[in-house]
Amino acid sequence: MNLIKRPIYPQKFPFNSNYPLDHPIMGILPHPMQYRAIGIVEGKYQPLENTLTKGVIIISDNQIFDSVLLGKTISAVKNHIDLNQVQNWVVYPHRIPETNQLHFQITGVYFPQNIDDVLPKNYFSIRGEVIYYSKKEQKVIVKICKNKTLSNKRVEFFKLELEGKIPDNSLKHFYSFSATVEDTKIIIKHYIDLGLIAVNF
Repeated sequence: MNLIKRPIYPQKFPFNSNYPLDHPIMGILPHPMQYRAIGIVEGKYQPLENTLTKGVIIISDNQIFDSVLLGKTISAVKNHIDLNQVQNWVVYPHRIPETNQLHFQITGVYFPQNIDDVLPKNYFSIRGEVIYYSKKEQKVIVKICKNKTLSNKRVEFFKLELEGKIPDNSLKHFYSFSATVEDTKIIIKHYIDLGLIAVNF
């Protein structure tokens, strides 16, 4: 089963504001500049007719997102999850290039064990390189490398568009963002600039 519970995490974690930049349930980062795009959305997964693996997630404000179940999650959802109930879905966010719509890949279901495990509703942790920023549009585009750190040379990546304000001199800087989904947009709630990226991909 791929039912995610709170992992053992021996260190004290710095929680800043109501939207922590990192949290143990998102996994322990092996590298200070580890790329990541993962979130927990609260809602119902509704499969398409005659298939379990493709469907939509309807979150609490009735926003609808096309979604797919990743292979390791299918068995858990099929045998252990009540799809008539609201669940905390662990998802990887992506943008569909043709439509610019937000799309989720479902990688698990999260069950908080105590009050310390509860995150803000529809919380996302986004870590990557800022490659575009428009102060006027409050638009930030982040490049996220797949399963890679800055020490790797062969890199596959994708881009995510966020909404919010960051400093003007942020291009080519590595940022850690905490964010939430509002009206199908990823809204920045908190961030930290982890420094200039010296390696060009």
